[in-house]
Amino acid sequence: MGINDFAFACSVDGSIVGYFTYHDQTMLIVQSAQEAKAGINNFLRIAEPFMEPLISHESIHVIIKKLEGTEASDSLDEIEVIVERDGIKLQVPLNFIHYSRDNSGVVLPF
Repeated sequence: MGINDFAFACSVDGSIVGYFTYHDQTMLIVQSAQEAKAGINNFLRIAEPFMEPLISHESIHVIIKKLEGTEASDSLDEIEVIVERDGIKLQVPLNFIHYSRDNSGVVLPF
């Protein structure tokens, strides 16, 4: 019911950095046009270390969309939580995978 395929793409939306999203049950790994023109491949630096949580996170979007609709699924990334890292409390989006503690792809409050 979650992600079951992958596709690579180049953005046409003017984004400065690449990003991850989904279409149906396909995870889209999108490189920005700016990075592509400059010959920069951030996939190894950004995606590879976080592939499991990225797949999990996008799968959660797919499932919520099927159960509750697009608006509910899209709003998942607008939720912010407080996390604590090295004694410092930070307010970050739920999808800032760098702060997740497991491979769920969801950042939980401290």
